[in-house]
Amino acid sequence: MDEKTALAPAPEPRDRKPSGKRSEGKLKRLQHLLWSGAVAFVMLATMMLGPLDQFLWMIQSRAANQQPSGDIVFVGSAVDVEGPSRAAERRQLAEGLDRLREAGASKVYLDFILHKGDDSLADARLAEAIKAYGSDLILVDQVKPSLGGDEEVLRSDALFDSGGGRVSTDRWTNWLGYTWKMDATHEIYEETPLFAASLAGQEKFSRDEVLIDYGFDPDLIPAFRLAQLIGDDIASSSLEGKAIVVGPASSASGTDLSIPGKYNPPPSYPAIYAAETFKSGRDGFVGAFPLTLAFAAALAAAILLPRRKKVRRFAYAAIALALPGALFGGAYLGFRTELAYAGILLFVYAVQRSRARWRLRVANIDNDTGLEKLRVIERAVSQNFLRSGHIVVARLQGLEQVLKTLGSAERSSYILRLVDRLRAADQELAVYIDGHFLAWHSTERDTSRLIEHLEGLRAIFAAPIKVGSESVDVGITFGVASIGEAGRNSVAAAAAAAEETSEAHEPIKIAQIASHHDELWDISLRARIDAAMEAGEIYCVYQPKIDMISGSLTGVEALVRWHDPERGFISPIKFIAQCEKAGRMEHLTRYVLQTACNAGRLMHFRGSGVSMSVNISATLLNDMRIVGIVRNTLQATGFDPRSLILEITETARIGDLAKAATILDELKSLGLKVSMDDFGVGAANFETFYGLPFDELKIDRLFVDSISRSEKAKAIASSIIEMGRAARITVVAEGAEDDKTLQILNEIGCRYVQGYALARPLSLTNLLEFKDSYERSQTGT
Repeated sequence: MDEKTALAPAPEPRDRKPSGKRSEGKLKRLQHLLWSGAVAFVMLATMMLGPLDQFLWMIQSRAANQQPSGDIVFVGSAVDVEGPSRAAERRQLAEGLDRLREAGASKVYLDFILHKGDDSLADARLAEAIKAYGSDLILVDQVKPSLGGDEEVLRSDALFDSGGGRVSTDRWTNWLGYTWKMDATHEIYEETPLFAASLAGQEKFSRDEVLIDYGFDPDLIPAFRLAQLIGDDIASSSLEGKAIVVGPASSASGTDLSIPGKYNPPPSYPAIYAAETFKSGRDGFVGAFPLTLAFAAALAAAILLPRRKKVRRFAYAAIALALPGALFGGAYLGFRTELAYAGILLFVYAVQRSRARWRLRVANIDNDTGLEKLRVIERAVSQNFLRSGHIVVARLQGLEQVLKTLGSAERSSYILRLVDRLRAADQELAVYIDGHFLAWHSTERDTSRLIEHLEGLRAIFAAPIKVGSESVDVGITFGVASIGEAGRNSVAAAAAAAEETSEAHEPIKIAQIASHHDELWDISLRARIDAAMEAGEIYCVYQPKIDMISGSLTGVEALVRWHDPERGFISPIKFIAQCEKAGRMEHLTRYVLQTACNAGRLMHFRGSGVSMSVNISATLLNDMRIVGIVRNTLQATGFDPRSLILEITETARIGDLAKAATILDELKSLGLKVSMDDFGVGAANFETFYGLPFDELKIDRLFVDSISRSEKAKAIASSIIEMGRAARITVVAEGAEDDKTLQILNEIGCRYVQGYALARPLSLTNLLEFKDSYERSQTGT
């Protein structure tokens, strides 16, 4: 059968991939925003990001590249004028001042601290040049930090006083060497005008402080060397009507003054930049708190308002671009921004969202195959993204062995080739993975048509898969759950059904949907079983085994029952299976074995030497602990082991016959006998019978119940009896429901029989009464 033919009965409708959440919802995003805001505002309170803001201001300054007014000219002296022994340098400065006066400079600011020197003639020459300038020459006093951290004023000596008076300037820098603002007044020198304000043509600044804008290109500020001025290398028109600042051409050795774009600048430059800032009006400022608050509000709006992920991502991108936009917009418009804290807000938020997405990817994406995990489709169902159709879970039989055999590079190739086959009818089918499960959503509402489709898929998977140079066989079975019936539990129900499938007997299983109350009851079964045994709600009844030749009670089989006060009688098939899943099989076996042995000892005490049969799950034959349980029970109850028969049920579940044979030999060494239950059905076959040391066979009720209607069943039962006789093994027929069945069993030579035709399971009290009454009825007394 080719793939198209296999899928023809019910082509899989196109499956829309559920949009499972890739973030943890608006509340989680808001939580991340709150944490990011907390980090940003704590850092703002401690001013931790001041250096980063200054770095951003430097970027703003370089990006602005503004043209200065040109009204302020700097003349720098490359030699030290302030030293007392600098007579020649002072004469040179005096000559320069004369040259400035001749050139028609409007005002001259002498930014030196001059003290009386060693050469009185040189001092007199400089003082004369200063006085000759009259009121248009102004001395600059310097306000500097003292060693104690307070302000101190450095002034030139009265010898050099001018008619223009004095102004004062800051020499404060931060620890990075920058002066970003200037105060309008000095606390200890309030009567002196501010140097920068005077340069700007003002008595004082109209505000308490001026934020200095370094956005003016330092190379565009008119600047000359004093030597050029003396040598007539400067045209008078360059100086006429200008405010001239005469000062050191560079910072003194050991100082840490910095301005953006200029190495070792003249110490007069911060005041010049402050004046240019005031003249241009480029002293705007937006602080960290309102900016950070604005970005936090923008993020909150992006989280709360958009319903679509694309819109939210677009909003995120716009907010992220607003950060450099504010930086360069501020450079262009002339206002300084404290963006570092808004930046840290966005950064921390982005890190948290990235971490959340990474964790979600780890949780939701299979690393080897890149397929999404089952939890994604489970979440889609629980959130009502998928409301109809079926959930199909495919179980890959023997996958663990295949993956263990293949190399790491070939494992993902194997799984992805399986997925390609599942997508034979729909290349866009969304397939999810978890362990040996593959799952998808089918929009087919008709369960029977879906089963036909899955049968077609099984036909496709009959062919092996080529992985590298190897051909690997594929075993696949399916569990199916209707979303309409199972609701939010659809994926779990389909997975549970798939777990119970087998290639040989039930390759496709439809999930049986229990009520929510039943599910809660099942998941608390372990505690319920323990409590029920303590309360006597779990107990034993005994079904007689009759010797048809003597008409006597030769033995009984202990059967466990559970009567729950809330739910009534619970089927043994259900609670024993659940008991195995809950890991309570050993505990239940110990309880039943002890109850049965105590009952058998009582019957022996009453003069009835019957055997006692107890069912033992084949799952317990993989560990020697069962030998200890039986030995301890026999010792505790004092029951004669020669009268105990252990009936091994579900021999299909014996994984290792050799190991099981060893355990059974150990059990038989205690003196008891071993019976093979349900012979002829499933794995309770001749191979198991041959491989294990059984003393008794029990013909399954499937054949016993049918011998009155089927010659084939009668022949099978007869052959089993003959085989037992030849092998000298006791054969018991169970499930005799009527007199005709008893008659046929008698005709074919079956000596030992159980069934409702003889007696139903009885309590211990009723069993004792039954023994006496039955044997009297058989003897006619």
